[in-house]
Amino acid sequence: MAVPPISVRNPFLSLLYRVMTFLAVLVIARFVLEVAGAPESFTRVLSSTTGLFLAAIYLAAVAPLRGGMKKFKELLLPAAFVSVWTVAWIILATVAAALLRIERSHFAAKEDYGNWGHLGHHLLDHVVEIGVFFVVVLIVMSIVHALWRWPVTVGPGAVIGALVIMRYTLEAMGAPEPRSAAWSSTLAVFVSAFFLGAMAPRVGLNSARQLIAPSLAIAFAWRSWILLATLLSAFVPFYRTHFFDPSQGNVAFRLAGFFAGGVLIEGLVTALIVWGIAVWISRATRTAAASGA
Repeated sequence: MAVPPISVRNPFLSLLYRVMTFLAVLVIARFVLEVAGAPESFTRVLSSTTGLFLAAIYLAAVAPLRGGMKKFKELLLPAAFVSVWTVAWIILATVAAALLRIERSHFAAKEDYGNWGHLGHHLLDHVVEIGVFFVVVLIVMSIVHALWRWPVTVGPGAVIGALVIMRYTLEAMGAPEPRSAAWSSTLAVFVSAFFLGAMAPRVGLNSARQLIAPSLAIAFAWRSWILLATLLSAFVPFYRTHFFDPSQGNVAFRLAGFFAGGVLIEGLVTALIVWGIAVWISRATRTAAASGA
């Protein structure tokens, strides 16, 4: 009897394999383009770190539809797996660049060429990155996973998270402010409010009261993404972003103030705005549907 393909037997594993393939292709594509002499301004866009975080959002948003990651503890193994997988490909690219002395590749430094001690230390740094990636990936997946309590908020929350990650990445790369500001997550929050109001009657949310919880979820998901970018900006100081400037000092005090004002208070205010827009759009669409009938 023939064994059915994995995609038939386990849709979640099929999804996980697609994510793994994407991450591997991302590292390989950047390595090949660097070898081919593509400009750094282009190859930097193919960041495996950014790709990993975006893949984590996608995985957490889609996996419950494929029979996987329905409980928080089920996030742990996939988060660890994709982190190890991504770093493994980075290590392979680093070793290849060092052994072949490919100066156009960023994976290996000139000090790695023929210096096994320096190369070993470089690879050890990548191994340590696994733990850092695991923690951040787990947080990213947890934010999206929490939204599955209100499925209508998963799509908006995932899109908002992707925009925050892209803006952080572009700012960290030193992109011009107009280019990075175009990835505004604030605008996406208001678009999400319209989406919530339009979808509400279709998912059984027929009263203003029923829209309170999804509005809170979208608002605090947004502030959670901003908080994550702020913490990364605070504790990874060699990347300068508008989210947080650690050079001004009093990091702990300022982070605590941001959490109180920028997360809790701003989250509540945003939730009220999202709720108001969603209620308005929900009533408008129901009225239009009723008049059309």
